[in-house]
Amino acid sequence: MNRSYEPWIRAWLILVPLIGFGSYYLMRNAWRRIRDIMQGNAGSVWDAPSVPDVAEPPSFVLYAIAAALIFTVFWAGVAKLYVKSQAPKSNP
Repeated sequence: MNRSYEPWIRAWLILVPLIGFGSYYLMRNAWRRIRDIMQGNAGSVWDAPSVPDVAEPPSFVLYAIAAALIFTVFWAGVAKLYVKSQAPKSNP
């Protein structure tokens, strides 16, 4: 593998977990907030949504995995384009 990709891989190793966990967290909180509103417990925007007594849908984990995979494809494309654009040009 080309050493030019090393900083991109390091950044990816940091960003992918953030994307995955962040996507899961946002979906979970949106689900809790909507559930509260539908049950008439809207509360304030600054209040944390209550924890429901039912299990969270497993699709939240699938959503987080899909978001991480989509980000990986995007990141690989951007890294490839950037490294290719920075390659030394040969003048004949």
